[in-house]
Amino acid sequence: MKFSRLFSAIVLLLAAQMCVAAYPDRPVRLVVPVAPGGAVDVVGRITAQKLGAYLGQNVVVDNRPGANYIIGTEVVSRAPSDGYTLLTTAGGHTINPVVYKKLPYDTFRDFTPISHICNSSGLVIVVHPSVQINTLQQLIDFAKANPGKMIYVSAGWGNSTHIAGEQFQAMTGVKLTHVPYRSAGPAISDLIGGQVPMMFGPSPVVVPLVQAGRLRPLAFTGLKRSPQLPNVPTVDESGVKGYESTGWYGLYGPRGMPRPIVDKLNAAVKQMVQSKDVLERFTQLNLEAVGSTPEEFAKFLKEDYERYVAVAKAANIQPQ
Repeated sequence: MKFSRLFSAIVLLLAAQMCVAAYPDRPVRLVVPVAPGGAVDVVGRITAQKLGAYLGQNVVVDNRPGANYIIGTEVVSRAPSDGYTLLTTAGGHTINPVVYKKLPYDTFRDFTPISHICNSSGLVIVVHPSVQINTLQQLIDFAKANPGKMIYVSAGWGNSTHIAGEQFQAMTGVKLTHVPYRSAGPAISDLIGGQVPMMFGPSPVVVPLVQAGRLRPLAFTGLKRSPQLPNVPTVDESGVKGYESTGWYGLYGPRGMPRPIVDKLNAAVKQMVQSKDVLERFTQLNLEAVGSTPEEFAKFLKEDYERYVAVAKAANIQPQ
């Protein structure tokens, strides 16, 4: 009986090792928890294309927008931990446990960090060209004279495009009206269409729109100017000293993924962010390549969460 159990255990172990060695032997699903057109979607599609090439299998993007990444993220939290369902997401992942009272998953327990893909060095505060505001100081003056009349849209409650606006109000003493969308794509569509006036916009999407003259930039939220928008001052330069809002993008799987699969995916991400064409594309999108180890990414996530705890407290953001 003991020998039979031992033999069965060995067979199961060898079968598991063979499955890991063969990974992936079918298409991989990459859940992107936003609508097409948003910054996370842009990074997700670059990631899917490159991972597919390195892994020798199709990596299929599955857009699951809504609730500031929560809907798509929950899908991944409930998926098998076999490496065939992955998640690309961004700063909202560590903001959500700060601004929502209850989530359908545990942000840290229910996921396997694979790699910190890249950073956004800042957002761009943009207005529609029809808005009669040309500088950040003019925005502050208008908002102080007309409390609540200036609307800014975001990619959702708790998204970095929302928190940046709350932080801005806390540091300037102005009152803006926040209108959350389901994701960045629809918000930006309404912004360039003139239906809404203003956004703290994600760089990968709004920088090309600024360069094309479809949006007017007021300031950049990083502490250094964007190389793509060298004539746009930072918020700090514009008089709001110490203001900074940046972003990041990463790759996860469900918790409990086999380490050999994690390592294989991590190596593919590192290859991706070191490739010339991806580096050129990231530069165009105002992104900085990272390609961390799983352990470095896990540490970063904890630190980012603590940072947003402090931001929410300073901005008096109450969990919903």
